[in-house]
Parts: sequence; structure tokens; C-alpha cells
Amino acid sequence: MEQMDTIRLREAEPPDAAALGALHVAAWREAYAGILPPSLLDSLSADRSAAMWRAVLDDPSGYGDAALFVAESEGAMVGFGACFAQRDEALAARGIDGEIGAVYVLQAHQGAGIGRALMRLMALRLLDQGRQAASLWVLRANATARRFYEALGGTPAGEKTVTEAGATYDEVAYAWPDITALLRR
Repeated sequence: MEQMDTIRLREAEPPDAAALGALHVAAWREAYAGILPPSLLDSLSADRSAAMWRAVLDDPSGYGDAALFVAESEGAMVGFGACFAQRDEALAARGIDGEIGAVYVLQAHQGAGIGRALMRLMALRLLDQGRQAASLWVLRANATARRFYEALGGTPAGEKTVTEAGATYDEVAYAWPDITALLRR
């Protein structure tokens, strides 16, 4: 585990898209090994992911006022988070107006406070955008991530079943009805 003071946090910029794509794929393969089918994880493409993040970084307003933040150690990206306006109609109808769409930290860097720091940055950005609440979706089977969100004060707020690339899995929404709670954790 590395110390948080060796980590640099910053807002992502369009030139970061390729590194974000590679990090996204690597983090998924680590986080979801044993949870999602190996064929799905093997089919992930850093180039496709980079193209998606490039589009978001080039036009944040077109993606719900998206903001992306990265964590770097010795010049390499080791974690990232993305937040934007709520996309889920049912959660939005309940007043949960912000969404954290991604928060990933490579396993070798977990436990150093990077995930918490990224969550705080995203909470601050959502507040700056006038949002009062936030949610995120997590795989039901991802017990490690669920414990992390619960430790940050997130409470279950919804469920859904998703089918992607031939795999079906259950997700749970965690919510922070008062997003300032993320700043106090």
C-alpha cells in the first residue's frame, strides 16, 4: 500500500483518453475477475474505452456535465473517477440528481485513500454544479466495492438486472441523499 501523499489527483484532460482507456480495462479485469465471465473481460478494448473517454472529455456538456478525475503515482494513472448528471429516471424522480459513473483504483494502490479522495472530488464537483444528491451502480457480487460504498455512508437505493455481451448480472444502486456526507468521510 502506498501513501496518499505520493499520489497526485487532478482533473482529466482530452490527451488523457488513451491512458484512461487502458486503466479502465485493467481495473475492470482486476475488479471483476471471478465475478464476470472471462470471455467478457477478455473482450474489453482499451481503444474502445479510450474513444468513449475522449468523447466525454471533448464534450462534457453532452454527457451530463461530466467531470473525470485521475490519480497518478510516479507519472502513471492508478485510479480515476467520473461523475455527471443523473441518468436513471427512477433515481432522478427521487431527487437523486447526480451520478458517480465510475470509480476505479488498481488493486496495487487500494487502501491508500485514493478511492475516498476521488469520491470527495466528485462530490465537490457535483455540488459545484448545484446537485444535492448522488448515486452509483455496483455489481451485487462485488462485495469489496459494496463495503467501500457503505463505509462512505452510501445506502442501497435500487436494483436492476443488466445483460451485456451475453452475461447477465445484478446491480445495486447506492445513494447519498445529502452529497455533503461524502465530504465528511
